[in-house]
Amino acid sequence: MVRETSETDPKHGIKYRGLTIPEVIMLLPRQGKSPSAEAVFWLLLTGDVPTQEQTTSLITDWSVRRQKRKEWWSGPGGGIVGSVLHSLPKTTTPLSKLSVALTIFDSGKYLREGLRSGAQSHTLWEYAYEDGMELLATLPAIIGLIARTEEFKNVKEDGDWVQFFLECLSNSSNISESHKKSIADFLRLFITLNADENGGVPAIHISEILGASQSNINQALAAGVLAYTDEPKSGTMSQYMEFQTKIQQYWGHEPKEEKLKDYLGTLIKNKELIGYRKAEFCDSRYIAMLNYVKESMPDNPDIKLSQAISRILDTMIKSSKGMKICPEQNTIAAPVLQFYGMKDMEFNQVLLCMSRTLGAVASIIWSKVINAPIEHPTSKCTYTYLNSIQGVRRKNKRRTHVEHPRK
Repeated sequence: MVRETSETDPKHGIKYRGLTIPEVIMLLPRQGKSPSAEAVFWLLLTGDVPTQEQTTSLITDWSVRRQKRKEWWSGPGGGIVGSVLHSLPKTTTPLSKLSVALTIFDSGKYLREGLRSGAQSHTLWEYAYEDGMELLATLPAIIGLIARTEEFKNVKEDGDWVQFFLECLSNSSNISESHKKSIADFLRLFITLNADENGGVPAIHISEILGASQSNINQALAAGVLAYTDEPKSGTMSQYMEFQTKIQQYWGHEPKEEKLKDYLGTLIKNKELIGYRKAEFCDSRYIAMLNYVKESMPDNPDIKLSQAISRILDTMIKSSKGMKICPEQNTIAAPVLQFYGMKDMEFNQVLLCMSRTLGAVASIIWSKVINAPIEHPTSKCTYTYLNSIQGVRRKNKRRTHVEHPRK
């Protein structure tokens, strides 16, 4: 696959437009202590590191766009999206709600109008750009409605992506006033680290295919949302917190090393370890989060337990041959979000999906720019495949029985 926005390097991990995660964090304009979501999107879309003025202009642009689409997320019952979400069964998961919300949100109007008016193919990206920008501008409100399932009151519509999201999230979580600034910094970091991913990941791949083959960006994203249910494969936020909570219930926040070592050894043997994966190099996103918690919350017991587990695993694996287990970012992200009052890990999984929309929309726009061909792989059934193998075997068998002429 060729993907405009990012790639995965075996040593440095995910790279945005050729920049490693440490370079992205260092070079992009900051909002608070972390790069802003708008700056990350600018980089993914254009390939350039934006200035502070350019980042501010994009923040303003998104503020204006979300006000233009206010009927979708504001008003009695939470607007068009809120009224639909309110009618869903209570058992509907947050990711399923997001898929429904994106399906009904009309963000394909500009491209549809361009197609109806006979716009030339090389200009269609301009219409896709307008659709994508409106969707991104409004997305924090849509996700806020998923948490609230009621209308917003006194929401400040200006501010950057994360500030607006926290405004929409207010009164639907246990985030204290004293933690708002800190959680904003962490969410900006989380979004920066997860703004894009390898194009082969199922959710990304689905959105990419549909983004190239249809006009509605919202529906392309809606189709990929449900693939985030089990991502990453090493363990979701819910699965990791269940794993860590179980350890705390058995042995407390500071379990003795021998007991923890025996328990982890059993999990490794049974292939039930959550939040870790085999890798030659540690994920750069995990390292960035680790640096954050060392600076911001070095004494948090949940974080200390997570680090203790990683340290013991590292010691255990070093004594074995040909194998290295590295922690995933959820081993830090999940405890941090819980510390800040965001304890619904199923909802927190939506934050991963929210972050990835930045790279997905940028990539879909680029698929229109270069008029990328729609992916249509050839398909053959097992019957044909097996017959071709058997034909090769029969041919090889006949060759082995051919008698060589005598000299």
